[in-house]
Amino acid sequence: MSSVLSRLTRSSRFGVPLILWIGFSVFALLMVLWPGLDLAVSSVFYTPGAGFTLKGEPWERALHESVPVLMVGVNLALIALWWFNRRTGRGRLGFTGRKLAFLLCLLVLVPGLIVNLTFKEHWGRARPVTVMEFGGDKTFTPAFVLSDQEGGSFSSGHAAAAAYVVAVAATLAGRGSLWMWLALVYALGVGLARLVSGGHFLSDVLTSLFLVWIGYLLLDWLFFPEMRAEKTARSQSKTTSS
Repeated sequence: MSSVLSRLTRSSRFGVPLILWIGFSVFALLMVLWPGLDLAVSSVFYTPGAGFTLKGEPWERALHESVPVLMVGVNLALIALWWFNRRTGRGRLGFTGRKLAFLLCLLVLVPGLIVNLTFKEHWGRARPVTVMEFGGDKTFTPAFVLSDQEGGSFSSGHAAAAAYVVAVAATLAGRGSLWMWLALVYALGVGLARLVSGGHFLSDVLTSLFLVWIGYLLLDWLFFPEMRAEKTARSQSKTTSS
């Protein structure tokens, strides 16, 4: 079993490990076959007659409102860092124009185009706070199923934007760095804030995290082919030595 998992982890398609492709597919199938999981998780934060009582709490509002501010601040800082390195000839954090283009493409394509302009605008899934199970007047629809409820629940734009911050930290400080883990904690906190407020279902948040993660790896595979060549060489060296 461990050898199978090891092969799935090492094997990849377009830079994305097979285990991640499989994991996302299994997650999507699970949410379609057992949509009650979404309702069960959201019901933990719902009190009949009172609604989603954690909505409006200082920590929930702080996390929710921090996302657009952070998006502007982080991207202006990235542009400033690239400009500084270019003007001075320095290589602070190894940040090049190609890395800037990589991150901006990720932001535009996944949180921007896929999540906000495609899914949220056209999928129609009603938010938890508006469905009949939680005191609203809309019909609940499983994730990954088109809905006529004219809602913007699927998938979470805030979770996608917060996941982008994780990608920025991984690019600047390295995968597995302390900064990346801190950014991941922040992203999970934003996702939790959207759950407790009734703004999104669990599947909305997890879908956005999956999409940004997959998008990050796909674009990394496209933008940095030399890294791919190095990994292939190391893999072949290990195979030869063994």
